Amino acid sequence: MLDDYQVPAAALVTALLLAFGYLDHHFRSPRIRLWMLAMLCVEVHSLFFWRVSNSHSTILPWAFSGDLSPASPWMAVVAEVALMVSSALFLASLSPLTFRIGKMRIMYVVPYTIPLILYSVLVYSFGRVPGHLFWVYVGLAVWVLIAGMAWSISRGTLPIWLSCLIVSVAAICSLPFYLYGNVYWPLRVVQSGNMLMTALLVIYTFRRLTPGVLLTSLGFLAWSLPPFFGLESNSGLSILAISLARAMILGKVVVAIGLILIVVEDEIAKNQLARHRERRVRLELEAYARQALTARNLEEFDRESGKICAAIVQHSRFTRAALLARTNQDSFTLIGAAGMDGATVAALDALAQRLVPEAFNLNGPRIATDSNTLDLDLTPWLTPGDDLERLRLTRVGAVPMLGPERTVEGAIFLSGLRHPQEDPRADDLLPVEALAGRVQAARSQALMLGKLIDSERFAGVGQLATNVAQQLNNPLTVILGYAAILQDAVAHTHDFRAAETILVEARRMKALLERIAMFSRHSTERYSSYSIADLMSDMEQLHRMEFLTHAIDFHMRVAPNLPELVGNAHQVRQSLMHALQWAIESVERLSSDQAREVRLEATPSKVGVCVLIGHSGRGFAHPDRAFDSLSTGVMGTDATTIGLSLCAAIIREHQGDIEAVNLEPYGAAVLLELPSN
Repeated sequence: MLDDYQVPAAALVTALLLAFGYLDHHFRSPRIRLWMLAMLCVEVHSLFFWRVSNSHSTILPWAFSGDLSPASPWMAVVAEVALMVSSALFLASLSPLTFRIGKMRIMYVVPYTIPLILYSVLVYSFGRVPGHLFWVYVGLAVWVLIAGMAWSISRGTLPIWLSCLIVSVAAICSLPFYLYGNVYWPLRVVQSGNMLMTALLVIYTFRRLTPGVLLTSLGFLAWSLPPFFGLESNSGLSILAISLARAMILGKVVVAIGLILIVVEDEIAKNQLARHRERRVRLELEAYARQALTARNLEEFDRESGKICAAIVQHSRFTRAALLARTNQDSFTLIGAAGMDGATVAALDALAQRLVPEAFNLNGPRIATDSNTLDLDLTPWLTPGDDLERLRLTRVGAVPMLGPERTVEGAIFLSGLRHPQEDPRADDLLPVEALAGRVQAARSQALMLGKLIDSERFAGVGQLATNVAQQLNNPLTVILGYAAILQDAVAHTHDFRAAETILVEARRMKALLERIAMFSRHSTERYSSYSIADLMSDMEQLHRMEFLTHAIDFHMRVAPNLPELVGNAHQVRQSLMHALQWAIESVERLSSDQAREVRLEATPSKVGVCVLIGHSGRGFAHPDRAFDSLSTGVMGTDATTIGLSLCAAIIREHQGDIEAVNLEPYGAAVLLELPSN
């Protein structure tokens, strides 16, 4: 008769079940719940097995002793089924692999456990094995083998070769028993294999050398001891058999303690990781807060955007960062990058110019749960043979920079995740998302500040024009009068050409002053709707002969369905005339072997209409100072310089925007953006 060594073990497991219940209530983890149910089945097995073993002189069932009382088989069935279910729950908790049948997903543990339960019921429900039932046992064993092998070859925690090896060894060890007609011991072999597999799963799942993992693994290994020590000798159970039986019982207690320690260790590790993440996020936010996001205008802000990207690369989990901003043509441009080589930056800049605001779907997939960072696929915007495809940069995390009404005004591209084995979390992206909001606010502020400075500067142009006209008009009239008299006096001498030059230049200055005076006078016309296409047609007709005379290739393109604009059509016509005159004079200075091209284009924009006046001549030395009055930033005469200043003042007065850009590979352009209302 087996001693009562398992009674205190069962009492300890019962006490530990209370701890499992507390952990399950506190953490709500499916794995902890499975462990608790498995240990509950172990407790049921222990109690019923102890009751059966105390009623007989041996712990073995009828397969070897054959002396069970009529009331004992059902207890043995419950004990064996509970033991099989417990081992299956342990396996399912550490290897929850599934397969699909139609639309249903089924865990491998289900088809693996059902034949084991049926097998156990048959073994303990009948006496010695009848001949006609033997093949039923064999069929169930084959079912278990097929299910176990299918489970093993599915990619899980354990290496496939190792799990298949354990299943194969268990099948080989069970085969001799079937050859001798014994159906009980294969059940014990499977039980031993289940516990050995669970011990290996613990090691491969948690991959750390801690008390919880060590105790749990040793407990399952003790639980998986080969069952053959239970064979009785003539003198009863040997001391070795009793010692091994007690080791198996003790292994159950050790498993329960180890599993509880694993839960505690996991929570300690999670808390430490959370504290580490919190500290890293705080330091990252502090680093971004030290970034100076101020500038007098948008151009100055964009020139410093590379420092923002460098800060992201230095302090975030990403090794590459790029900053894109929206242009007036509803495309994007790369204004800063860090962690990338020149080829990547050039390819990304070319891609940015092909992107459209609709590419950033704010309802699209996220790179992490509960974050605002988009998982952006760049493939639809790549060109054949694109360098980004060669550089394997076809998917990035995009942090959108949102403007009014949630319009995408730019984005921060992130790639090159540090520690790629750890997926990015929302707290990893939170500092960059907060930085994106600050960057967009700072860019908007820089834009408004630049417009304010420009408006204040251009507000003085009218006063300057008035003063210049008043101060120069009177002496210029005198110069014109005496130049005319001088020209008549020297009509037939060699000084006639000099007098004529004085008169021509004085008249040219007179015309310039009249243009300035025309701008300085406030127009009495009220604002009304007008068509920019009609104004552009007027410009083409007005300068057609000039284009032909100087061999200028003029291209005009007007997009269809442009909206009607509201403003002073006369003043807007004057601004187009000033800008077009600047373009014409710029190409007139080109040599005869250089292409002389002037472009006039109108396209819809997000606020109204964008007009481009460009040429193929020399670009701006300082585009940000192109509209300064009498600035050296414009390559041209004083007349064209003042003309661009007057053009800018008119556009600003109409609540529009103006920008000077250099074109690639050569040329320059002025962009006028006029609102539709």
